[in-house]
Amino acid sequence: MPPDTPLAHFYANLKSTRRGKHINHYSYYHVALIENLPHLSAELANIRIGLGLDKEPFNVVKLNAGHRISFLLYENFGVPFPALLTADSCDLNHRTVRHTDYIRRCNPPILHRKELLLPEDHSLIPEALAITERLERQGAFKSTTTIGTRLGWQRRLTELRLDATGHSLK
Repeated sequence: MPPDTPLAHFYANLKSTRRGKHINHYSYYHVALIENLPHLSAELANIRIGLGLDKEPFNVVKLNAGHRISFLLYENFGVPFPALLTADSCDLNHRTVRHTDYIRRCNPPILHRKELLLPEDHSLIPEALAITERLERQGAFKSTTTIGTRLGWQRRLTELRLDATGHSLK
């Protein structure tokens, strides 16, 4: 990310935690990680106030391209693969916000490898990591182009004769 972009300082500090999920030009961080860094938490609060999003719920921040930030709300992070409920995608250069609601969609995006987004001392990490490692051994993450949504992921688990209902993997 170029040093003169609106999110450069914020992104550099998050990247230095060696946490987060990084896919292509996107990085994802759980709000608990940011809350552990008071200077970043305050910076994020200011960004949200400036965009008029300070009252909107979110639990994951998605950063990309230096001037784009998204505030994502996933369902209960205690479930193995939370579904995306809402997304507020913001362009800081143009000060625009696009809201997308996934709540009523039968096939919302879902989150894999959630342990990467959390602070390293978070209580959900051991169980989430164990599930991810088990799925890796069973080949669940091969050909990832079809597993990013609830239905695609359910098909993959069915192929592997696995069930991810509730808070565990059977």
